[in-house]
Amino acid sequence: MIEQTTLTNRVAINSSTFITISPQHTYNLEVWEYADDGTKLHRMGRMDYKFRRDTFAGFLYRLFPDIDFIKIHALQKQINPFFDFEV
Repeated sequence: MIEQTTLTNRVAINSSTFITISPQHTYNLEVWEYADDGTKLHRMGRMDYKFRRDTFAGFLYRLFPDIDFIKIHALQKQINPFFDFEV
């Protein structure tokens, strides 16, 4: 498993949203967005990626209906090494 600090456990979705990864927690994947003036953080959702990664595409699609599956696949390729999953 990749050992990194919380600040580097971020995967950008777009310019205002990102995913944080905390493999040691029950809900180990959270989606955050910068709200209001771009300084306040708001958690949009969280999930247990380690045991529910097969539902990741549906989870993201509910949050971002305009996202395509190519982008979702690219995000999973960045997330999987944190959990020692095959890329």
